[in-house]
Amino acid sequence: MKKLLRKTNITIAANLFIAVTFITGCGKEKLREDFIARVNQSYLTAENLSADLGTSGLQLSHRNEYIRNWIETELLYKAALKEGIPGDEEYQRILNKSKKELAKAFLINRLLTKEPVEFKPEEPEAYYNSHKSDFRLFHDAYHYNSIIFNDEDKAILFRGTLIESDWNKTANIFHNEKSILAETPDCFENDYQIQPRNLFAIMQDLQPNEAGIVLNTEPDRFMVVQLIRKYRQNEIPEFDVIRVLVKERFLMEKRGQIARNYVKNLYAKYEVELKSGK
Repeated sequence: MKKLLRKTNITIAANLFIAVTFITGCGKEKLREDFIARVNQSYLTAENLSADLGTSGLQLSHRNEYIRNWIETELLYKAALKEGIPGDEEYQRILNKSKKELAKAFLINRLLTKEPVEFKPEEPEAYYNSHKSDFRLFHDAYHYNSIIFNDEDKAILFRGTLIESDWNKTANIFHNEKSILAETPDCFENDYQIQPRNLFAIMQDLQPNEAGIVLNTEPDRFMVVQLIRKYRQNEIPEFDVIRVLVKERFLMEKRGQIARNYVKNLYAKYEVELKSGK
């Protein structure tokens, strides 16, 4: 009888072990397959990457740097969880403040989406003329054209054609070329913004309307640049050269006014009290 009970207990224990193992195995989340990087059950997907960085003209080095930073952030976050950081009082204070700031940003963004800025075509130039000193350069800057190919021979051919012609005519000749990865005419950047830095080195030695040598910036990426003009620190570029920048600042000011008017109206909807001397 004791042998039978012992055997029965062993059988029950074995069955329980098998059942628990089965349940645990079934409950364990399967690893995803569609990811670029993973840290335990945290995944970086192509959709995440595209949402944060976009896909147009993205350099491989920027993509790799983003992935490396994502992995490091996940590692440190998981370590912070183990250390109990989220329960820290100061962490909670900053988190609550950040939530309010984020909600504020989302609200303003929604407001501006519902109430887009309307303006006449001539207004940005009028804004430039009345705020011209605001556009004085703090650094040297470059106005240039650029194009990137994934075929070195086509990049060399483009440069050769450009030397004998001008940018617009050359770009029109190549407009159906499948090896073109990106084209950026009329680019205006401060010296510290120009990337990669070997491109900046080439730009420094170019004369107006001169095309630089074909630059192999990354594997299968061949860039041709043409300097239009270099601007020195303290110069004020012409409106047509910085038209995009002027429009951005003009719209920023208009949107700021919409947001300020919205906040002004909120004062009438909520009790606001400010005690002096406190």
